[in-house]
Parts: sequence; structure tokens; C-alpha cells
Amino acid sequence: MSVRTFAVVVGLAFLFGGGAILFVSLAVEAPSGSLIPCGNSLGLGADEPAASAVSPAYVDICADLRQRRLLWGLPVIGVGAILLLGSLIGSRRATRR
Repeated sequence: MSVRTFAVVVGLAFLFGGGAILFVSLAVEAPSGSLIPCGNSLGLGADEPAASAVSPAYVDICADLRQRRLLWGLPVIGVGAILLLGSLIGSRRATRR
């Protein structure tokens, strides 16, 4: 396996892993044991009225969870994109020689 192929495989793994990090749903467990849905890190599927009905603090907790997930999911996607772009640019330069 060449270095470029390895970079493409690792880049795709990082890209898909970061996408999974962003789109997996988050939930907070209430003291009663029920799960309160917070949506994913992009805010899709968030049910703020349901969270606020249990306790207004859960809205802030869900927002904090989404922000933390976003802050470590985006760099993973960035690393994957850099690896993919680097391998594509590197392969074009190598074929022009």
C-alpha cells in the first residue's frame, strides 16, 4: 500500500468518524431515569420544550453537550479533509513529473 493510498484511507476514516460524531444523538438522563433528547451537535432533533418542561437547567445542559461535541467533532473532520486534499494534491504533482 502506498503512502497516498494510506493517507486516503485514514482521511476517509477521520472524515466519516467526524461525521458520525456530529450526527449521533445526545441525551441527558433525568433523576427519574428518563432520557431527555438533546438532538445532535448541529441541533437537529433537539426538543427544548420537553427539556424545559422537566427543568429549565436541562436546556443549558443540552446546549453545553452540543457545543462540546461540536468542538471536538469539527477538528476530526478537518484532519480528514486535510489528509484527503493532501493526498489528492500530492498525487497530481507526482503524475506531472
